[in-house]
Amino acid sequence: MRTINASILAQLQAEELHPHYLLSWTIDGTTRRYTDCDIPIHLTNTYSPLGFKFSNVKYSLANIVDKVDIDIDNLDLVQTAIFVDGTPQGSDVTLSLVVLDSDLNIIGATATTIFQGEIDSWKLNERALSVTVTSIFYNWSQRTLSKHSPSCRWKQFKSTECNYAGASTWCDRTYARCVVLSNSTNFGGFRWLPSIVDKEIWWGRVQGDNEWRK
Repeated sequence: MRTINASILAQLQAEELHPHYLLSWTIDGTTRRYTDCDIPIHLTNTYSPLGFKFSNVKYSLANIVDKVDIDIDNLDLVQTAIFVDGTPQGSDVTLSLVVLDSDLNIIGATATTIFQGEIDSWKLNERALSVTVTSIFYNWSQRTLSKHSPSCRWKQFKSTECNYAGASTWCDRTYARCVVLSNSTNFGGFRWLPSIVDKEIWWGRVQGDNEWRK
C-alpha cells in the first residue's frame, strides 16, 4: 500500500490542494525552468511562470516508445530565439508536478517527475511553440541500417571496410577464414550471435535478489 504524506491528506480533506506543473530543459548547455503557476515556484532552483500544456503521457507494455507533446506560449518571442538560434534536438527535458497548500507552500518540498526525455521535433510561430519529447528508449524502436549476422557483412572482399591487403583471392566470410588471413581485427560479423539463440536475456536485477543475474 502506498503511504500518502500526512500534509497532503490534510489538504485533501480541506480541499485546498493546488497542483502545478514544472518544465525544464537544457539547450546548448543552458537550463531553463518554467511553471504553469501564476507565481514563481522555488525549489532548489526557481521556475518562472509560463503558459504551457501537454498531452497525455503515453505508456505501453507493447511499445516502449513513450512520448509527450508540449504546447508553450511564445507571445513574447523568447522561445523563437532559443530554438531557431540553438540546437534543441536531443536536449534533455523533465516534466514534473508539485502540490501547493492554501498558503502556496510546496507540500513535501519536492517535485514528482512525470516524464523525462529528449526533444525530438518542434515547430513554432509568433504565438506558440510545440515540442515533441520522446523517451530515451525511443532509439530502441529504430530499424538498423544493416542486419546483424554471425558472418562478415562487408559486401566486397578487400574493400575499405574489409581492409585485407594480402595475396589471397578468396574469403568465405567466416571468422575462421579471417583468422587464417590474419585479418580478424576487421571482421565485420557478430560471431557470438549463434551462442545466444534461444537463450533468455535479462537486463538489470532479479526482483528480490541483490546479485546481478548472469
